[in-house]
Amino acid sequence: MNKRKVNIFGTTGSIGQSTLQVFRGYRDVYNFIVFSAHHNVDQLIKDCLEFEPQYANIGNEKHFLKLKNALSDTRIIVSHGREALLDLACIKVDWSMSAIIGFAGVEVSLRCAEHSKILALANKEALVCAGKLLLSICKNNNTKLIPVDSEHSAIFQCLEGERRKDLKSITLTASGGPFRNWSLQRMQSATLEEALKHPNWSMGTRITIDSASMFNKSLELIEAMHIFELEYSEIEVIIHPQSIIHSMVNFKDGSTLAQMSLPDMRGSIGYSLNYPKRLNIELENIDFTKIGALEFYEPDKEKFRSLKIVEEVGRNLDLGVVFNAAKEIALDRFISGEIAFLDMVDLVEKTLAESSLANKINKTPQTVSDILEIDKLTRVIAKKIKI
Repeated sequence: MNKRKVNIFGTTGSIGQSTLQVFRGYRDVYNFIVFSAHHNVDQLIKDCLEFEPQYANIGNEKHFLKLKNALSDTRIIVSHGREALLDLACIKVDWSMSAIIGFAGVEVSLRCAEHSKILALANKEALVCAGKLLLSICKNNNTKLIPVDSEHSAIFQCLEGERRKDLKSITLTASGGPFRNWSLQRMQSATLEEALKHPNWSMGTRITIDSASMFNKSLELIEAMHIFELEYSEIEVIIHPQSIIHSMVNFKDGSTLAQMSLPDMRGSIGYSLNYPKRLNIELENIDFTKIGALEFYEPDKEKFRSLKIVEEVGRNLDLGVVFNAAKEIALDRFISGEIAFLDMVDLVEKTLAESSLANKINKTPQTVSDILEIDKLTRVIAKKIKI
């Protein structure tokens, strides 16, 4: 039996680790090609010794010797740095998990789209910043893009077997994060520690804070426009505290389909891995008698203003790269203690208003170089903005 060749970019992050949990039950039918990490060399070493991929890449050069020495008795080829990582993304494989967080994962996702039969996409920013380019590459190379975000996986699953022309709109659900019941006044003094206390999901630092601010939902809205070819007006965001319904599809005959499961990323990962068949990954089904009520609320866009300012990007998707770069700088400045929690959205809004960026974005980003240039310029401006 020919084993399927698979990559995991961002192996040591929360998505990468959940992906390995899925593989542990099926490792005999897969040939692991590339594992990668940026800083977490200890976890990368542990994962490489367990799964024995052909290649291991560490982004931070200072960890290279430690990785090389630890794997010296194996056949694993070790490398470091971004250029080596991008080269590894060009290896022809059957399935690639793109789970590097942030803009750092965009170029890797684009390379995977060209050289993988299936791209399991967990890197939101690839679509937000380079959606048109990514989808074009997938089309030209006959690559199947399957979203791994729980919300977009839910929509993808609900649309399987349905006629696209019957779709009326979609509903993205959001847990509301740790500040769902907080007043706007109280959110003014929200700390980093408080922002990291997500009630439902176990995720990395940056995505957890993005969930608290609902910037993640703003990014997901842009993602959905690209993946499912929707207008901004065809997407609704609602608060669903239990995180049981991951998203819904609304049809023109008044019907609504919802994908439901307990909050565990292994479900959407397994779906992308074994598509179009479902994989037995031994996750529990929902016991509705224990859950009780499922709640739904309209989001407060005064508290979560990221949902308001993303409307500008919804009218012009080319602004996605600006929106994301400004958001990443705002997040850096909040984590470092330089700005307050609610200042993040002010910084992004002010960055979007910069005339120099508006002039630069007049032409649609068509190439990786265009996208990298706009991202770099945006970061310079966002770092200088005073709050």
